[in-house]
Amino acid sequence: MILQKSLFLLFIFLVTLSSQSQTKKEALCEILSKQLDTVYDLDERLRICKLMDYKVDIACRVNLYIEQGNIYDAKQEIDSSRYYINKAIELGETDQKAEEILIWAYSNKASMFFDNNKDKEGLILLDKTRKKLDKYPNSEHWVSYYRTLQIFSSKKLNYEMAIKYGDSIIKSAVRSNDSIEIPNAYHNKGVYYVKLGDYERAAENLIKAIELKERIKDLSDIAATYYVLGKSYMTWERLSVANNYFKKGIAKAKEYNDDYILMISYLRLAKSRRLLEDYEESIKTIDSGLSLARKLEIKSSLAEGYMEKGTIYLEKFKSYDKAETLLVKAYETAKSSNDNLIIYSTIESLIALKSFNKRYDEVGMLLRELEEVTEKIKTKDHILRLHKGYSEYFENIDKPEKALYHYKRFKSIEDSVSSQEIKTKIADIEKKYDTKTKELNIVKLIKEKEKQQQIAKQAKAQQNLYLVAAGFLLFLLVVGTWAFRKLRKQQKELASTNQIKNRLFSIIAHDLRGMIIPFQRSGKILKHHIGKGNHEKTIELSQALEQNSESLSNMLDNLLNWSLEQMNGYKMNLENLSIKEELDKIIKGYEQQAAYKKTKIVLDYQNDFNIKFDRGAFHIIFRNLIGNALKYTEEGTIRIKYVSEDDMFLCSVIDTGVGMSQDQLENLFTLEEKKSTIGTQGEKGTGLGLNLVYRFLKIHKGTIQVSSEKRIGTRFDLSMPVTISLTKEGGAISKPLSA
Repeated sequence: MILQKSLFLLFIFLVTLSSQSQTKKEALCEILSKQLDTVYDLDERLRICKLMDYKVDIACRVNLYIEQGNIYDAKQEIDSSRYYINKAIELGETDQKAEEILIWAYSNKASMFFDNNKDKEGLILLDKTRKKLDKYPNSEHWVSYYRTLQIFSSKKLNYEMAIKYGDSIIKSAVRSNDSIEIPNAYHNKGVYYVKLGDYERAAENLIKAIELKERIKDLSDIAATYYVLGKSYMTWERLSVANNYFKKGIAKAKEYNDDYILMISYLRLAKSRRLLEDYEESIKTIDSGLSLARKLEIKSSLAEGYMEKGTIYLEKFKSYDKAETLLVKAYETAKSSNDNLIIYSTIESLIALKSFNKRYDEVGMLLRELEEVTEKIKTKDHILRLHKGYSEYFENIDKPEKALYHYKRFKSIEDSVSSQEIKTKIADIEKKYDTKTKELNIVKLIKEKEKQQQIAKQAKAQQNLYLVAAGFLLFLLVVGTWAFRKLRKQQKELASTNQIKNRLFSIIAHDLRGMIIPFQRSGKILKHHIGKGNHEKTIELSQALEQNSESLSNMLDNLLNWSLEQMNGYKMNLENLSIKEELDKIIKGYEQQAAYKKTKIVLDYQNDFNIKFDRGAFHIIFRNLIGNALKYTEEGTIRIKYVSEDDMFLCSVIDTGVGMSQDQLENLFTLEEKKSTIGTQGEKGTGLGLNLVYRFLKIHKGTIQVSSEKRIGTRFDLSMPVTISLTKEGGAISKPLSA
């Protein structure tokens, strides 16, 4: 009896000890997961995973094996990656608790099948994965399942389906609160839109990815997104915008020691600079990229660097032998890399060189090879360039019927050229085709009817004369139309520029007058105290004048720089601005004037937040509103209240000044002839400030409303989006400052 009782107590002890050990292992696993979330270095992540093996429970070990498999995959050590994924599956299938984590391993192994062209095995495994996932509708591993399908679709060049799977990834990530995967999904969608040639949608998705990464402060791989966005804008022929994104990507890649993204960003920036004819900077950038490519031993990037350098020697220095040496080296290096995209580009660069030297036999062989590579890539842009190359080639070797065929194929894809240019080019090739056909008919006619040879020649000569005359008249018509339109456009631009210039000079005079008033008054007060011998007061006022002079200098620099930029039309440069920081800077410039008028400027807010806005425009808007309020307020209060509601920035500027009548309110934001109302201390203005506020808000998709009563005060209410998309209405698009 005593023995039975002792055994029972020992059993209870062992169960309790086992339970405590299991609880300890689960807690250790949670600590490990949090630690891994903060480590980005691959070798350090591997060290942590191996250190914790056998110290955690089975489910957590399965997770560790999958993590190690993914790390080795990122390091391109495929055998090690496959080993750990199989090890995860083998261990996970022994424990029911690891079933959900096992889904992740199945998805990764399916991806490996696809990489090895074992599509059937991969799809069978994904079907098995889907059946297990149905038990876990809110599982985070739906993301890895859809991502594997996305990779498979991309491999099959079905980019439309890959984009649809991207939408499924976003929905699954939102459902499982996976904030990291959402920006990654938008990034990948952007990549697939680039492959489809839809650069506007590519930019929208990539910018969304950047905004989300900045919001969650996950910036470790943001350099890659900046790179793809720059690449998209470069293909879109928006080179200045592309350069900005490449530079941002380079800065982030350096910060996070990402040599691969740094390398490809250097090479793509070099190409963009070449297209802008900044050849010296382009060569420097190429050398930086080539240095990293040699270090990383990446042949495709070496090929790209040689190709860019060869192209510069051809275009800029006309050194054909040096160019050919570099371009052949690029082509041979690309072939050994098996990267079809870079092979395509190097063949294209060689075609350009051979065509310049009129070595058309070699051009024909290269074009046939280019066609084979295009069949593997199958993107809109590459197909379009192939047809253009064929059209130019056949035209050069005097085969207009084939040139016409490829030119029509080219134009059916490419739609950015005006319809007039298309018709002119096609008409030119059709004339060559008609001429060639008629020449062949004439030859046959000569053989069949030798007696009519002279008549046929005369008819042919007359026909050619008509064709030349008609072609010349058509040329004159096209040139005349083009010159007339260009002249009209230049006249409109000149008038617009003069109007903007006149407005800007008025605005500069208006703002400087308002800022200099406090200095004039301080000078009089300083002179008074010097005369009275009040040295302490003199020192105090001198310090205030020094501080205010610095503020004035900064404001003047901003104003002049901004004004000079406007001479060619306003270019909106969106930045992430802290509302409080920017308003504090503006208010500081009015402190002395407010003190003189015994008026308080109060900033009223609950929480500060950022807004996507042009910094110069932001300062112009609020400097005008605050300065206007101070102009008509004495011994009162100016309150600036702001809040964020439904992704809108709502702000009110409220003063206790003299107020306005209904007549004044009706034309407040227009530029109609009117007299500016004198301020409480005799201040004068141009009457242009509020019109400028209205126009800037309209450009930034905002609104403004005003209400006022005589002797009670005035209230301005502003509303604008917190974030503005980079579309044709904003961002890098030039927009004239019209009234």
